[in-house]
Amino acid sequence: MDLKLFLPDSDSENVYHAQDQRTELKFILTPELRDQVTSWAKNYMQPDPHCTTARGDSYEINTLYLDTAAQDMFHKTSPLGNTKFRLRRYAAEQTIWLESKHKQNSFVQKNRSAIPLAQLHCVKHPLSAGTNWPGEWFRNRVLQYELQPSALVHYQRFARVSRYQNQTIRLTIDSQIAGQKTSNWEIPPFSDAPLQLLPDVEILELKFHHSLPPLFKRLLLEIPLISTGISKYRTTLSSEISQTGLMDRI
Repeated sequence: MDLKLFLPDSDSENVYHAQDQRTELKFILTPELRDQVTSWAKNYMQPDPHCTTARGDSYEINTLYLDTAAQDMFHKTSPLGNTKFRLRRYAAEQTIWLESKHKQNSFVQKNRSAIPLAQLHCVKHPLSAGTNWPGEWFRNRVLQYELQPSALVHYQRFARVSRYQNQTIRLTIDSQIAGQKTSNWEIPPFSDAPLQLLPDVEILELKFHHSLPPLFKRLLLEIPLISTGISKYRTTLSSEISQTGLMDRI
């Protein structure tokens, strides 16, 4: 199931909820590697339907990460461990996606629901949205773990898709990654962070279900890539990290 779906503005009250399990492989790209992978993807995969040619077959993502007062998500400590809770907004869309993402090695379990931007305040108020609200499960976790805004991350995503064994497989490259700490329940459609987090590298992700698709095997054979476990959220909070420090972690 492809979870990156938009609700049309005329249908913003529809309930949307999805669950997905998949494998995600992450790699660091230098500018040279980025050009090679982008060219390869354009030759062998189709554009993501939500990309725009005006932005180079890409779209913008704005993500508000939540954490506990003890920063359990940042430290990967109990009760959150390897689970992330975040709110995502694509460009200036009037839809907010409430997401939980649990990752163990390269295996990902993801839940997400869509709500109108006007209902963002309902995430932290128990009785503000009435009954049968699609974000109820997410709000319960916010209250259970006392989650608060921790970081706001903005980036541009190049995306290509293909089909394999009746499933959509995805290749994404994230660039112009900017982030800052925040305590506000707001997701602006742009970034006012003073500096990019990773000015000289971009992040490639291969996303698929079950076994590695032959198409991605071909990519890994043709272009040597360096795997990484870097996290945009943790990089944002680790303000002392330098480019040298990043490359030391790869």
